[in-house]
Amino acid sequence: MKFQVQIHHSDQTEAIDASRLTKAIRMMALDVGIQQGRISIAILSDPEMKELNRQYLDHDYETDVISFNLSDDDDFLDGELLLGAETARRVAAEVGWRPEDELLLYAIHGMLHLLGYEDDTPEQRDEMRVQERHYLQSLRVRGWERHPTHGEAHSDLPEDSHGDSHGDSHGGGSSEEIEF
Repeated sequence: MKFQVQIHHSDQTEAIDASRLTKAIRMMALDVGIQQGRISIAILSDPEMKELNRQYLDHDYETDVISFNLSDDDDFLDGELLLGAETARRVAAEVGWRPEDELLLYAIHGMLHLLGYEDDTPEQRDEMRVQERHYLQSLRVRGWERHPTHGEAHSDLPEDSHGDSHGDSHGGGSSEEIEF
């Protein structure tokens, strides 16, 4: 089985161009040598995120991203990412960048969790921010340095460095499946 990325939009959210989300997930998987897997991404409203956060994590509030690692073995990555579209829109307005960029940050953050990164301690959080910054730069996202989490990332990467991209991906829609 090839690596698959499936993206679904809730009926309660606006459709976005899913190609950047797919490209980010693909790049991250390839960077760590993952050849086989399946990642499902759901873009949801705040009430949907709050309900799922309550149901699965016992937290009674909406959140930006929830990730579930469903993998049974090390050779096949199977996971779900739930992304909060309304939260992304609100935070993006505060930060001064596009909601699509904030949603991309959520997808990167969730994928990092699926790849084994944690953010429970200041050191873990710092490493997570360095990785987020790396992928935002690699995807040539502008404005990430204005994000409140930017100050948490201490990296040896130059401010204007951009990593290698890993190919093009396909366009978005209300539901999309990409194999590579």
